[in-house]
Amino acid sequence: MGIINDFFGAMLNLIFEGVVAVSPVATLGISIVIFTLVTRLLLTPLQLSSQRTSRGMSKLQPEMQRIQNKYKNKKDQESQLQYSNEMKALYKTYKINPLAGCLPLLIQFPLIIALFNVLREPARYIRILGEQYSNIAKTIISNVPNYQELLEGFKKAVQTTSRVEYDITQSDQLGNFLSHLNSSQWQEFLSQVNVDARPLLEQTLKAKEQFEVFLGVNLIDTPSLLIKGGMWLALLVPLIAGASTYIFSKITMASSAAMQQSATNADGTKQVNTTESMMKTMNIMMPVMTGMFSYTMPIGLAVYWISGNIIMMGQQWFVNKIVVKQEAKLEEKIKKEREEEARAKKLVKKKVIKKVPVQKKTTEENESIQNESNKQ
Repeated sequence: MGIINDFFGAMLNLIFEGVVAVSPVATLGISIVIFTLVTRLLLTPLQLSSQRTSRGMSKLQPEMQRIQNKYKNKKDQESQLQYSNEMKALYKTYKINPLAGCLPLLIQFPLIIALFNVLREPARYIRILGEQYSNIAKTIISNVPNYQELLEGFKKAVQTTSRVEYDITQSDQLGNFLSHLNSSQWQEFLSQVNVDARPLLEQTLKAKEQFEVFLGVNLIDTPSLLIKGGMWLALLVPLIAGASTYIFSKITMASSAAMQQSATNADGTKQVNTTESMMKTMNIMMPVMTGMFSYTMPIGLAVYWISGNIIMMGQQWFVNKIVVKQEAKLEEKIKKEREEEARAKKLVKKKVIKKVPVQKKTTEENESIQNESNKQ
């Protein structure tokens, strides 16, 4: 995951530096929203391919069923090879890649993990935040003589989340260590700092917080932490994340249901959607899981999920429009090809009939029968 983390971290850093030139306040939150928009746009071709595959597989069910029935009781190697070739030809005709349906999900998962790692170590991936934490570290070293003793109680928690053991006697490592502290830990640390150093330290903390705070909350914090501190409004974060996931799932499911309405089996009966039950279950499970993750993970990740769901709702409408147009053109092309193929078969049949006239054949048979009778 190191290369993936570095790639998405560099992308977020580039966006952050562009945003900070316009808005030095709430920069991290705005950057995450723009980062989400950029990644969704980059994934649009895969989304198109996935949607086309999903709709195409539904329309292909009757023909796939015919091929499956054709080779149902044929288990020999030659028959299985013919079955595989016919299925490949069918996919090629309709320009469908069966693996395309899973690609967006496969790419989305490492993206979420990478963003979580970036938010867990903002000082490492975002240069300006790194400089802010470096300044805080220098201020602490210069003005808080017993800082190592005061930070000792946070070492275990930081090591658990970062999986790194920092040498806090070194300025650069101390900066990375401090970037893992949440608002509650900072308050506890400040309460123990000597009174003379506290104003200066609070001033340096405000400089980095103006970047991290978005809509009144620090994106490095988790809703669970804020709720424990009495900020019950933070409960809205996982609720909105779960609700937006549910709405997007319903829109996707409605689109899939519309596809299935026109699908029929080989015998002309309406096709039963075997995945409908699974989709309904996922439509419940995914919002619940998203809400639970959003409750325990940095709020910045929830901002990514919420903005991603909103963007994908619009993207779903756009993708559907394109896919429907592409399907109409493809179906028209296939219809013409099949009509031409049917005409060609009729023409061949007529030529065969002309070469062997039925009347002539009957006369020859009668003569043969007469000769046999005369011999007897």
